[in-house]
Amino acid sequence: MTQFTAPLAIKLRLTGGSGPNANWHWEIHDADAKVIKTGSAVGPEHKAFATARIAKEKLEQTAGN
Repeated sequence: MTQFTAPLAIKLRLTGGSGPNANWHWEIHDADAKVIKTGSAVGPEHKAFATARIAKEKLEQTAGN
């Protein structure tokens, strides 16, 4: 099981489209800037960030157990 000593970071990148059809690629990085998890989302930036935040919280929760 992986133990995270520092907070994880979320990075968003717009890969195409605009408005409600925007395509976002998100990555969750650890303290060493290594990619822990990636994903994508379609829609406004705040919804893409929320999707990545949920994945980040699940990673932190499983690492804490």
